[in-house]
Amino acid sequence: MIPQLMLLAISGGLGAVLVLGGLRRRPARSVAALGDMQRRTASRITGDLRRRQQLRQDAAMVGRTLEAHALVKLWALVAGAGLTIVVSVFFGVALGVSVPLPAVVACAAAAGLLGWWMPDSIMKTEAEKERVSFRQSSEAWLELVAQLVTAGSDTHAALFSAADCSEQPAFVAIREAMAEATARSEPPWAGLRRLADDRRLRFLDPFVSALELAGSTGAGARRSVLAQVEAARSKSLHEADAKAASASEAMGAPLALIGGAFMMLMGYPPLASIMSSDAIGGL
Repeated sequence: MIPQLMLLAISGGLGAVLVLGGLRRRPARSVAALGDMQRRTASRITGDLRRRQQLRQDAAMVGRTLEAHALVKLWALVAGAGLTIVVSVFFGVALGVSVPLPAVVACAAAAGLLGWWMPDSIMKTEAEKERVSFRQSSEAWLELVAQLVTAGSDTHAALFSAADCSEQPAFVAIREAMAEATARSEPPWAGLRRLADDRRLRFLDPFVSALELAGSTGAGARRSVLAQVEAARSKSLHEADAKAASASEAMGAPLALIGGAFMMLMGYPPLASIMSSDAIGGL
């Protein structure tokens, strides 16, 4: 009991020293040095992350810089390993359970790797959700483009006019991509192609390819726009039908169970009366 109390007192004293040290005002030079070290570490990690194209596209999709993501990964790694060490010390001091040092090191390394990998997984999930939302908004933009083209508007003007109709993130991104292409003296589909490549928006490729083949003006461009919009409508309808069919199949088994339970509930009273002793004696 005495060794445990001594360890608890040492841990409490160390924690108090760390807390007081954290509250103590540090010189500006040490804070700047810590910030420089953190920035150098983040820049080195960012250089490694830039080589991963899929991660770079996911970061662009959620609107996050690779520097910020590198800092998140670094702090998650430190937090995972540090939390494991704190838990092992707590078990040893408060509960008297001695955890072997190799096990602590292995668990801390596993927790650190999990903390390093978890931000990538979370950002990938967020990026996929943003892509689904972007696809729905881009289909609405294509509908507006088709309506303007059908009304007699020029294809080039219809692309910009439809993008100006909303302030949703997808409309803003499309508008900025085409404006950047115009500033570079490029056709609007060049900006859309760059946007699709930077954020891995593969559903924009057919529309951009059709515009590239047909050009930005003329009857060919109008037919290409209308054909792509019709294809997007058909694909959306097929996906909605598939989701409805899968939902109906998923509800088939619960409905069958409910029907069987209802039949058993309705048939139990007469069956119980028939099988009762009084009824059998009467027969």
